[in-house]
Amino acid sequence: MSTTGLLLASAIVSLQPAPSADRGYAGPEAISPEEAAASGGVSSSGAAKSPAPAEGGTVEAEDLSLEDVFGPGPDADATAEAGAEGASEGPSESVESIDDVFGDGGGAAPAPEVSAAASSGGGESKGLLGGKLVLKARILSSVYYDIARTDKPGTIGRNENRLEFRLTYTPNKHIQIVGDIEPVFMGVSQARELDDLASMSMMNRFHVESRAAFVAVNDIVKGLDVKVGRQIVVWGTADKFSPTNNINPDDLEDRPLFTEPIANQMVVVDYAPLRDRLWFQGIYIPLFFPALLPPSAAAGLKDPYAEVPFASGADKAKIFYLQDDYLPANPKLLPNVVGHVIMPETTLANGQAAAKIGSSLGPVDFSASYYYGRHDIPLPSEVKSTLVHPLNSDEPPPDGYYLQSDAYLIYPKMQVIGLDFTTQVPFLGNMGLWGEMGVFIPKEERLRIEMPAGLGVDVTPNDGMANPVMEVEGISVRKTPFIKATAGADYTIGKHVYVQAQYIRGFIDEFGADHVGNYLLAGTDVIFFGRALIFRTFGLVDFPGNNPKGAGSSGVIAPAILFQPPWGFLNFEIGSFAFLGQEGARTKFGQRAVGTSIAYLKVIGQFYFVGCEGGGG
Repeated sequence: MSTTGLLLASAIVSLQPAPSADRGYAGPEAISPEEAAASGGVSSSGAAKSPAPAEGGTVEAEDLSLEDVFGPGPDADATAEAGAEGASEGPSESVESIDDVFGDGGGAAPAPEVSAAASSGGGESKGLLGGKLVLKARILSSVYYDIARTDKPGTIGRNENRLEFRLTYTPNKHIQIVGDIEPVFMGVSQARELDDLASMSMMNRFHVESRAAFVAVNDIVKGLDVKVGRQIVVWGTADKFSPTNNINPDDLEDRPLFTEPIANQMVVVDYAPLRDRLWFQGIYIPLFFPALLPPSAAAGLKDPYAEVPFASGADKAKIFYLQDDYLPANPKLLPNVVGHVIMPETTLANGQAAAKIGSSLGPVDFSASYYYGRHDIPLPSEVKSTLVHPLNSDEPPPDGYYLQSDAYLIYPKMQVIGLDFTTQVPFLGNMGLWGEMGVFIPKEERLRIEMPAGLGVDVTPNDGMANPVMEVEGISVRKTPFIKATAGADYTIGKHVYVQAQYIRGFIDEFGADHVGNYLLAGTDVIFFGRALIFRTFGLVDFPGNNPKGAGSSGVIAPAILFQPPWGFLNFEIGSFAFLGQEGARTKFGQRAVGTSIAYLKVIGQFYFVGCEGGGG
């Protein structure tokens, strides 16, 4: 009967350091975040990047490189010679964005996809982008420790070892084939019985992910490109919290990589008759795919004291009485909550469609969009109560529960009309500004909750009348359109400090005019050695008005240190992700659904392979 498992405020950062000098055209030819991140141009957020090292001149104290501190690596000369001869394993990339170090979510920023234009002029390689075959490989190993909001601090909650391979092949200027595969090994064994020790599938948790598997046909006519297959399309200019970005479902399972998109099968048509002056994009997604939820979502759903998303305050008050007064006084009626997800049918009618038009006017890039589909986080529609053990039995139930509540969850339909812009203000030191708004048009959704075991309960004891009810039913989502929006700014102070702030109306999981809250996100990067050492801190707080009266506020703080040694190919990140506010409270980050506070360590190794062939045409 709870829904806080669906209020997935389980994380915020791994935010891209937004700001760069160039917020140029990121339309059809650079629509995917992977291509943008790999090219070192506009980030997927549309924001600029953190300060780059100074160019030219003498090396001042604040511009020291790591080699000035550690000296060149033992194989520096060999690496330089190999690079000069065009060896297949090139030196480590310069770090232009934090995504170049740790990726934009579950993977590294993939290798640059060889543009069609690059392959049209014969077979001579002209650097990384001149080849026809590009392979990027990366190995990521991470371990997360639960440090708070857990019964066992110090427990290893996650140990992931991931291999990532991305291959881009461009046989000629019209065709590009892109494939990505990521085998993932989880270090925690699932073996619980003796027989499990004879099963490798129980001993060694393993799954495969893919962020890309598509074919692109470019310049069918001038400016017209078509991509068919598994891909990621990111919309919006805000950093991470983009209300118009509804094309791909969200991966909410890994907290420091919150909101990473999950690839889906789709057809993407891009047409740019005037390049950045006018461009169009159309998308069709035949099958709905839901968001990946964190393990804490199930725990939140099973919490019978979690807030229930009725739209009416009167209906909420009835459930609050049931949770705060009736169930504590009748502990036998505390239910075991079981969640059931009702997936949309795989029919053409349940496909998703989207369209976007964009342009630029001087330094301002802007676009308008439309999306028709579904909210990718489920909402409860019905809760049925069943007696599973006699209340008057002398024997207690084996699992401790006399009742079971079956919660049925749906994915509500929605339409979204979006507007966004991004720019830089030269007279304010190239301060970056962005804004984004989505007008959500939902269908009305209702929620019905049966009382425990079919017993009549007077859920309005203070009205002076005895009126027991068998169920509480009301509207959970009104059909009234509602707005989600993000407005932000970032600024680079000198060569080493980057700051960012965003106002957010409407968190990712929030849906409905009566369930949209307000938040403030702020953070900073302090950068040394040409981005080889970064001290980062980001925080997010919810406004007290988001929560029930007297519940107060809550938040998240996420400090991290990112380090790249002078020898290249390797990166480290150590950080924490801590929730602030009263644990178990009816606040955004106090509820049990958000999970534990963690400390984590990541180690990443990566390399490129670039090959080319003669011919091409």
